[in-house]
Amino acid sequence: MKIDSTAKSPRWLRILLGLSLALNLAVVGVAAGAAYRFSAKDHPKTGGSQSFGRMLFRDLDRQTRQSLRRDAEGGHKDFHAKRQAEAQALAAALKAKPFNVQAVEALLTEQSVMRQKFQDRVQDAWLAKVAEMSDEARADLAARFERGGKHRKFHKPKDP
Repeated sequence: MKIDSTAKSPRWLRILLGLSLALNLAVVGVAAGAAYRFSAKDHPKTGGSQSFGRMLFRDLDRQTRQSLRRDAEGGHKDFHAKRQAEAQALAAALKAKPFNVQAVEALLTEQSVMRQKFQDRVQDAWLAKVAEMSDEARADLAARFERGGKHRKFHKPKDP
């Protein structure tokens, strides 16, 4: 008896298998993203720590953070659009023939300067907030920094 190896499976079955594969990939992607986002590198209990800049930014009120983000977007729809535009500009400079190392260096320098300006604005806003605090509030803030930057919104205080 000879088996016909050229027979095709029904179209609905191929579509179903394709959808199943897409769903599996989506689940794996979500799981991998969650594992990366909540990995030990950013969790104070496991030895990781947040950068000062991140702790300062998270300590600001929502309105100030949104204002700083809008400034950092530099006329783009959002910060991700700005990052995408920067990546496209860098890719174009890297592909340019003849290659111009000064053009790439200028792009990197501009991005570095913008990042430093953002960090300086965050620091200035945070210092203005701290300057208005009472001695007790500053002591509470210092204690939080000593605990590794755990933010009051996300961690319940320990009972004495």
